[in-house]
Amino acid sequence: MDVIIKTVCKWLLPFILLFGIYIIFHGHLTPGGSFPGGAIIAAGMAMTAVAFGLKSAERRLNEKTTGILEVLLAVSLALLIFVELPMRSMLEQTGNLFEIWSAQTVLFPNVVGGVMVAMSLVLITYMMMSE
Repeated sequence: MDVIIKTVCKWLLPFILLFGIYIIFHGHLTPGGSFPGGAIIAAGMAMTAVAFGLKSAERRLNEKTTGILEVLLAVSLALLIFVELPMRSMLEQTGNLFEIWSAQTVLFPNVVGGVMVAMSLVLITYMMMSE
């Protein structure tokens, strides 16, 4: 690729990733959340793969790491849901356990889901580019 495209990609990537993280963390307050934020992060990684080549992008985040991280996040999301479900009646009474300002119990699954979506889409992008 051209040096201009690579330079613009280097400058844009941190902002794209930061915007994706912002969407994930504020998804409980505004439209958006796990899927749009994860898709934005995956689009930044896809842009890197297109500008610098698949081998260069895989040095930053390879397929094996992406797959392992996706499985670990899926298991942690399932465990989080199963642990929180029986405690919901206690949470409503006290309001302290797992509570975060303005998000309460929604933020943790939102963040885990957003990273899961990002890893899934990055894995799909890498597989399509390698064919």
